[in-house]
Amino acid sequence: MNLRTWKDRFMAVPWIYDCVRPLVVGGIDHGALARFCAVGESDRVFDLGCGTARLAEYLKCQGYLGVDLDAEALKRAARVAGPHARFFHGDHWDALLRDLRPTVVLMIGVVHHLANESFHSIVQRIRSACETPPRIVTLEVAYLPGRRVSNFLSRMDRGRHVRTPDQYQTLFLENDLRISRREIVKTRLGYVSYVGYHLLFEN
Repeated sequence: MNLRTWKDRFMAVPWIYDCVRPLVVGGIDHGALARFCAVGESDRVFDLGCGTARLAEYLKCQGYLGVDLDAEALKRAARVAGPHARFFHGDHWDALLRDLRPTVVLMIGVVHHLANESFHSIVQRIRSACETPPRIVTLEVAYLPGRRVSNFLSRMDRGRHVRTPDQYQTLFLENDLRISRREIVKTRLGYVSYVGYHLLFEN
């Protein structure tokens, strides 16, 4: 097992992910992330790849369903999320998505873990399950011009598909997603900058 594999396993531990990773990247402002997501009290939120769901604490919405493949992360999420939150472990979430009828799908820090084909598959599943297409919000590490520290930390990320903003944009357009909002969101100390998108289905 190589050094990067050990590092990835270490950082995947839920407590480490919540407490150590924010220190490395310069402090994560979950309130700022929640404001970027622009979730309202009438929204129904499907949080795909929610992890420990730290963001759920900052969202005031009608309903929230967090889905993840990491059972340990969901145990931690269930302890900190509000009473409006529900969680599901596994990848068979299509029926749950259909029942929720989400107005917002969050994919925070998910896309840079996905190859193009995997992202296409997920977008098609969302499209098929939702009679009314939801807004998709994603916030990703990216390779940004002139941001040496941020780009170095992005290369060290567990995700194997970190892209430039132009590459993310191309990926979204290829999947018939229109970018309605794009924003650079920095950590508290500015070590890392994330690129965030609000995406709408074209048809």
